[in-house]
Amino acid sequence: MNDSTELLIARHGEAWCNRDQTIGGPAHCRGLTPHGRAQVQHLATRLAHEHTDGRPIGVIYTSPLRRARESANLIARALGIEPVIDTNLREPDYGNADGRPWKQVVAAFGAPPADHPDQPIADGAEPFTTYLTRSRSALATLLQRHAGTRILIVGHGETVTAAHHHMLNATTPLPALFTVHQASLTMWIQQPVSVTFPEAGHRWALALHNDTSHLAPPAHPLQRDHHPRRGQAGSDHVTEHRHAGQPVS
Repeated sequence: MNDSTELLIARHGEAWCNRDQTIGGPAHCRGLTPHGRAQVQHLATRLAHEHTDGRPIGVIYTSPLRRARESANLIARALGIEPVIDTNLREPDYGNADGRPWKQVVAAFGAPPADHPDQPIADGAEPFTTYLTRSRSALATLLQRHAGTRILIVGHGETVTAAHHHMLNATTPLPALFTVHQASLTMWIQQPVSVTFPEAGHRWALALHNDTSHLAPPAHPLQRDHHPRRGQAGSDHVTEHRHAGQPVS
């Protein structure tokens, strides 16, 4: 294996908050549904095959939220690697909206959250722009710490959005949305800028996005998670509730 860095981001499997269309923050996330556990088991089997077939994963990090930790533990058992909890990989903080229905929270906000990424959606909530800064910083730290390693992060739809912003060096929320289905896999790989001129260094290439080929049956292309946030579709919240205009987490 070469010494280039690979960043893999796995979104957690279906959670109860996805089914209920509620905000599953630290106080109210009830973890994965049976279907969500089955989804992650398919992903774990895929990653285990890669892990033993010349593409070993060096480290696993996870969001502290229960649905992500449960997903990470299933994958970790298949790989024989202990996951590390990084609190800065959590989804956006939603303050006193934790546990409430997304539709109710967005209605109280009074506007599409995607149009106001610099405003908190509820009292004590974290603006999406603040989340992006925090998450991008966490990703940059892990990429520097584990350079030359295959890194797996188990997180949320917003984690993928933050990674895309980081790799594209986007300083403000991108207008495009990123579909991120449950138990999907996204991968960025460092590649040489030029094989002819290796001294030119490396750049990041998006090798996979929202890959669900390991799931059976395949995820429907219009699958929704009912969790409205701001930055990509198919997350823990409903599309119109998100600061980016589509579902995530």
